[in-house]
Amino acid sequence: MNGDSSLDWSYDTECDALFIHRVDDYEYEESIEMRCDVLMDFDTLLNPSAFEFLNASKIFKSNNGDLCEIEKIKVHVSINEDLIKLFVDVITPNNKFETIEKFINDINAPSCEKDMFAF
Repeated sequence: MNGDSSLDWSYDTECDALFIHRVDDYEYEESIEMRCDVLMDFDTLLNPSAFEFLNASKIFKSNNGDLCEIEKIKVHVSINEDLIKLFVDVITPNNKFETIEKFINDINAPSCEKDMFAF
């Protein structure tokens, strides 16, 4: 899966959870817990489809108020036979927050480079 994809997001202030997902229709296959507070969903073709960040303000080193004012999100997923790398930039009116997460590809997800954006 190459190229660009559109994303949408929601942020729950009470739970401090940021949910980012593809806008296009896809058939959900499975979720994997990358670590205790980062989850990634895959479609039936094992393409990355959604991302959930629990304790989002801690992961992005921000406060809840900043994450309520998101203007843009950029997600880059890089998968090879050994690793899944997830790069996420969150842009608000006053700040830019980012996280880089690396995980062992123990689900045998197919190799891909994927950029996804939300405006």
